[in-house]
Amino acid sequence: MKSSRLRSLFPLIGLLLASSFPAPRLAADDFSFHEAGARAASLGGAFTGRADDAATLFYNPAGLAFLGGIRFKTNIILGNRTTSAAWPGGGPAYRSDPFEILGGHAFSWQPVRRVTVATGLFPAAGFDSLWNPVWGGRTAVLRSELDMRSFRTAVAVEVVKDFAVSAGLDVVTSNLGWNYRIYFDLPNYPLTEPYPLESRLTLKGQSVGFVAGALWKIVPAVQVGASYRGAVGIDLSGNDIFAYSSMGGGLVPGPEGHPEYVYDLMRRFYRNQAFTARLTLPREIACGVALTPFWRISLCADIVWTRWSEFGEWTVRSVSADDGLSPNWTQAFEDFYGIAPDYGTQGVPFALEDTKRIKAGLEFRPSKTIAVRVGYARHESSVSAADRTPVYPDLARDVFSLGFGYEGPVFSIWRNDERIADLSFDAFARYATAKPGESTYPGFEMTYSSKRFVWGVGVGFSF
Repeated sequence: MKSSRLRSLFPLIGLLLASSFPAPRLAADDFSFHEAGARAASLGGAFTGRADDAATLFYNPAGLAFLGGIRFKTNIILGNRTTSAAWPGGGPAYRSDPFEILGGHAFSWQPVRRVTVATGLFPAAGFDSLWNPVWGGRTAVLRSELDMRSFRTAVAVEVVKDFAVSAGLDVVTSNLGWNYRIYFDLPNYPLTEPYPLESRLTLKGQSVGFVAGALWKIVPAVQVGASYRGAVGIDLSGNDIFAYSSMGGGLVPGPEGHPEYVYDLMRRFYRNQAFTARLTLPREIACGVALTPFWRISLCADIVWTRWSEFGEWTVRSVSADDGLSPNWTQAFEDFYGIAPDYGTQGVPFALEDTKRIKAGLEFRPSKTIAVRVGYARHESSVSAADRTPVYPDLARDVFSLGFGYEGPVFSIWRNDERIADLSFDAFARYATAKPGESTYPGFEMTYSSKRFVWGVGVGFSF
């Protein structure tokens, strides 16, 4: 009977999974802004000690040991974030406001009492910016994107009554995109105007890391938890494509005694080629507590430390030796024009600092099936004013959230209203505001500000 109930839900589960997977995309100047689960998001992200939803696979996988049966949860998050940059003294202002969509999905199964296995896909870290081509920081970035996703598999065991531990593996996939403006000129024969072109880098990589967690239900009204994510070093590889127009540029003298088109010189100088980079998804430790003084009211709080100083540099390197970047740009061209290919290493300073995030949430239940939630989180900035570049201007921010939840039975319409599973539905909205942050980085002494509104839903089944 139980197996037939499960089979009757598989088409619906498949439909939900398929509809929620398209294009998980992060849009942020804060690597860790997004939450993987709708319920956690409505509580400000404070879920390490609470851990009562399948999405705890991301927050604290030890909580899975107390979730029996088979559970599935999928979450979809949508939103819009605006980052502004302005020159001091009333100069021009610019905006980056890409739309964002991503999802978090978890599946868990308890084959025997006290032992649960689970797998899921979640956003691990990322950001996205998309600036106007005429904006003031275009020589550093026109578009930047870092998308790190974790495919996590974990095992949770209740080793003694009310105390569980877990261990698992993260398969982390990273995509990096970076476009910026270059101005081509010839020192020995200066152009009337330097010729603009665009470097378009796209790299990908994958690696494996370790995760662990613990959850202790001290008494029915108090439980505490902790989770750990190990550092994951990722080697990325991809290509740099140089884009420029064949129109304009004019003619200049050539080393062989006849004029050369600037366009042809750029084709000699810039050669599309393979590049590599290395980034690290850093270590992270989270501790949390959940209190339920009355069945209608529960409170939770987390503190999360992240070693962003381990992240590495925003630097890419050609796989070719420096003297092999562009074989068509011979020594004769180099001597005649006074310029040699110098794009074998490209980058922007990226000195990130370790951060902590404080999260808190409150839930009120007007009934056993309905929950109303509010939350607050404080995210520290990972960059100082001296290191705040247009690529990643990360600002400290306050995040406010509001949510609604329902948990109740699902009945079959074909089996005389027979109960076949339990449904959970969560919806939330988050608003984040950031105090303007100044940059003293040479050449880009702008002031940045940011705000964003995000909303989403989560749907889950347990049976």
